[in-house]
Amino acid sequence: MPAMSKPNRVSLIKTDPPGPETRRLARRESQLFPAGAYGDVEDRFFIAARSAGSLIEDVDGNRFIDFGAGWATNNVGNCNPEVVEAVNAMMKQAGVVCWTSAANSVQRIELAEKLLSICPKRTDRVLFLTTGTEAVEAALRIMRRASGRPFVLSFLGQYHGLSYGAMAAGPLNAELREDVAPLVNGFVYAPYPYAYRTPLRSRNGGPGRASLEFIEEMILTYEVPPHMIAGVLVEPVVGEAGVWIPPDDFLPGLREMCDRHGWYLCIDEVQSGFGRCGKWWAMEHWGVEPDLLVIGKGLSGGSMPIAAVAGQAQMMDKAHAFLAGTYAGHPAGCAAGLKTIEIIERDRLLEHATTLGEYGLGRLLEMKEKYAVIGEVRGKGLWLALEFVKNRETREKDFETAAIVNRECLKHGLYYIADSISWFARIQPPLNIERALFEQGLDILEEAIRTATSTRPVKR
Repeated sequence: MPAMSKPNRVSLIKTDPPGPETRRLARRESQLFPAGAYGDVEDRFFIAARSAGSLIEDVDGNRFIDFGAGWATNNVGNCNPEVVEAVNAMMKQAGVVCWTSAANSVQRIELAEKLLSICPKRTDRVLFLTTGTEAVEAALRIMRRASGRPFVLSFLGQYHGLSYGAMAAGPLNAELREDVAPLVNGFVYAPYPYAYRTPLRSRNGGPGRASLEFIEEMILTYEVPPHMIAGVLVEPVVGEAGVWIPPDDFLPGLREMCDRHGWYLCIDEVQSGFGRCGKWWAMEHWGVEPDLLVIGKGLSGGSMPIAAVAGQAQMMDKAHAFLAGTYAGHPAGCAAGLKTIEIIERDRLLEHATTLGEYGLGRLLEMKEKYAVIGEVRGKGLWLALEFVKNRETREKDFETAAIVNRECLKHGLYYIADSISWFARIQPPLNIERALFEQGLDILEEAIRTATSTRPVKR
């Protein structure tokens, strides 16, 4: 049954998107911003005017179920009233705290204590910054300065931000970083154990073991000796490339490798953390603790920008790196972080994300059985993905179907993160999305897939 015909559903679309006001504003937009700065204007389906909870409203009065959550910043919902109130109150109390050694702020101290209480036990220091990109850059400097070694090992397909250093560290897409790669060195790369597509094979295990063997047998033999590597930068779940879930032996094996070679293990939880995967940190699914933890997005409650790096005192103190920023640890950002942690704990959002994620993964698996265009389904907590392929045997990526499905979803009031390099649909709604609204979104998604693939029989 099409999603629109079910009773007791939220009314979404009033005017076929893009509506007239969206089109008018898009024309203005094209005269104001450089090409590509905010995606392609030609692809605009809506221009947002307001948002609340798990709904976004555009300038034409259309509403969209939010399966993007502001790239996982809005984990407690868009414009959460409690977070907004905490931020507003703090903005009346204190502004920028960019001071010298003469002073610090009580807000930083309070958030640091609370944040460390939910971090892994081996982390006992925290440094506040403004964005996840800044936090990654800080983590890279800490690893190199504390170790006195120049190289960092990263993985193909990861994303760590858009600065020079972060883009060099995260080789998500060759064309996106073609101007960066020739200028920034100090990195070596291994294939992430993306089980559905990795070309690597192991003599003693699966894809996770194969990636670990590649590091030992290829990188350490032919590229960089172990004593030149400061540490490893890894996403516990790779997000931007399509929610890659690592094999169970990968992260524990990486931890063991770091311990054996004297490397630091830095885990980037900017998107995967703060409950996105059903636990405070995605790495908890594999029982691994890092030496450095990169935190962002969800810490802000979707309001004031704030990010952090948490780590061990002996490492962070040894680095003695001057890492700061004008707005780093802004009192209002600290207030947002404190309130967000309170809401997640009080409302049991980790449990809600786990339960709803299990339901969502089950729905996606059912869709896979019906539609040949779906090659794989995967997820942890409320971070899910389905991958579109032209043929299940060859696994050729199907960008065309992915684009059609995305457009059909937007036409019927469902938004999720998608762009020209996506051959998958990525689902990451606010952690407190209502079950009925989540179901309605999945119904829209399935109807869009049915429309896009109605002439294709299932091929097993």
